[in-house]
Amino acid sequence: MKYIKIKQISVVIGIVLSFTKIVAQQNDTLSNGMQQSITLDAILKLASKKSLDVFKAKRKYGVNYWQFRSFKSSLLPKIDFETRPFTFNRALIERYDSEQNIDVFRQQQTINSFANLSISQNIRATGTRVFINSSFNRLENFGDLEVENYSATPVRIGLSQPIMAFNTFKWQQKTEPLEFQKAKQDFLYELQTINLRSVDLFFKWALASKKVEIAKENKASAEKLFNIGKKRYDLIAIERDELLNLELDVYNANTNLTRNLQTLQKTEAELQLFLRDQLPPRIVPELPELISNLNIDLNRAIELAYQNNPEILDLKIRKIEALRDLDRAIKNNRFDLSLTASYGLNQQANTFVDAYGRFLDQQMVAIQLNVPILDWGERKGRVKTAKMNKDVIDIELQQNEDTYKQDITLKVLDFNLQKELVFGALRTSEISKESYDLTQKRFLSGRVDFLNLTASRKAWQLANENYIQALQNYWTLYYKVQQLTLYNFIEDSPLMQDFDTILED
Repeated sequence: MKYIKIKQISVVIGIVLSFTKIVAQQNDTLSNGMQQSITLDAILKLASKKSLDVFKAKRKYGVNYWQFRSFKSSLLPKIDFETRPFTFNRALIERYDSEQNIDVFRQQQTINSFANLSISQNIRATGTRVFINSSFNRLENFGDLEVENYSATPVRIGLSQPIMAFNTFKWQQKTEPLEFQKAKQDFLYELQTINLRSVDLFFKWALASKKVEIAKENKASAEKLFNIGKKRYDLIAIERDELLNLELDVYNANTNLTRNLQTLQKTEAELQLFLRDQLPPRIVPELPELISNLNIDLNRAIELAYQNNPEILDLKIRKIEALRDLDRAIKNNRFDLSLTASYGLNQQANTFVDAYGRFLDQQMVAIQLNVPILDWGERKGRVKTAKMNKDVIDIELQQNEDTYKQDITLKVLDFNLQKELVFGALRTSEISKESYDLTQKRFLSGRVDFLNLTASRKAWQLANENYIQALQNYWTLYYKVQQLTLYNFIEDSPLMQDFDTILED
């Protein structure tokens, strides 16, 4: 009977334990199911749409966009309308009295109305300004004699042509399109800066998550070993100091877990702030893989950098600007010669109708010449200064090109070598994990001491951190090369952007 009761009790306990295990497994499954993983690529896409940095980059592009629009508008005809519909003037004015042959003050009261409509066009090739206008003026005098006068110029055509002078439009035609192209490249460059920031925050978060995962395993392992150690101590299988080390290891594991949880919370908060709280809740990072077949050709990378990078384009713009400043200084050092000519029809009368009848020719031709005789070397000094500045800029441009070429070379070489370092770090992590598991089993069997177990665990933790760091370096180097070249080597295509929709956000 006792045997039957014991057997029944054992069956009941077994069922309860089995049920408890099933429930626990279901709870773990549900808990894990609520957590989703997010990839580095998803973080990059979120950052490119939601971060404040991308909104700032769009506004900077908008500034350059409207500057270029203004430049293009300056090359189109302009229509201006000017009017002063009512001007009243009452004052004492000095006049000459021919009868007395003296100057006297006479009171004058007038009402004046004026309007002018003009169309002008700048010709960028020659710096010429061509214009056509039409004006009307009405003057009414009050006093001893009340008189109305009308003056009308229905049409007047003219031009203003500087001769051998500095042509601003010609140089703007060279620099403004390059400035706008640079604005587009700057925007793509800023997106890569955002990518680099995202990579840094993602791997900080991934490393903190991995440390928490390892810390939890260490805590569970330390507690397990301490419980086993207490039993072995009761059997006098280990010494008191070994049991104390196992107990100390439990406290250290708890402390380490708390610290790593705090670090994880900080990294998550930093990433959430960067993404403007767009990171989904209960999410965990998924480490990206390597592009094993990706090897960047150095010569091609240098060629792409010279084609696409805004810094290279900025060097070209600076060189053109240096030539522009030298041209301005040389032209300003010469004589100033300009031609102004106009032809029109006008008339004045006491009535509005007569003012627009029997028009008279209005012709004007003027040549203006300004020749410096003595300026004590002021203009010559400006030319010398411009030449020296151009020489300095030429040297700086050459130095910058050499530095830039060296930078892209080092980044490409480092990236091509980083793949092997990642593979090595991954293999080291796998070996250290297997070694730690074996050392733990040997510790439980009493064949190794606590110090060997601790050293093996630290080696495993360090190997995991080194692997994540190596993976971070790999993707950081890739996006740095992508930033310098503005080229997607993974998809083997230039970086593209729909610039027509940028300013719509």
